[in-house]
Amino acid sequence: MRYLRLALLAVLTIAVPAGVVRATPGSGVVATPMGSGDLSEGVPILLTQRARANAMTGTDVSKVTVTKFVGEPGASFGWHQHGGPVWAVVTGGALTLYHGDDPTCGPGVYTAGKAFLDPGDHTHIARNEGTVPAEVVAIFMLPTGGEARVDAPDPGVCAF
Repeated sequence: MRYLRLALLAVLTIAVPAGVVRATPGSGVVATPMGSGDLSEGVPILLTQRARANAMTGTDVSKVTVTKFVGEPGASFGWHQHGGPVWAVVTGGALTLYHGDDPTCGPGVYTAGKAFLDPGDHTHIARNEGTVPAEVVAIFMLPTGGEARVDAPDPGVCAF
């Protein structure tokens, strides 16, 4: 039995090399799908300013999905990206957003009544650093085969 455990440990050590960074799943967040629909024809997107600089080129929106998220105090959405642009509207509490390409880990705080556009192709994390639940409605604009969420490894820019 001892040799079997050692052999299993050796296989796991080889299969998961040191230094491999794994995805960072969310915690304390409940997602409630509100609706989803396919467009009869893809619609090309046109984004402006920073969003345009980061937008995936040649993306045609073929599916629109709306999801409500509720994050309890201390909740984390985990590091992730999206398969297409996302409009997010904070409807309760506050959401703090950090970008994986910001070496200063500077937060952007969005309170109830505020909205933001995520171009979808960059790594970020959203957290509820407040004392009441954060409520967010997200409108995902996805190309054919695009996923609403794509887990990403921690980019190492934030201390948390």
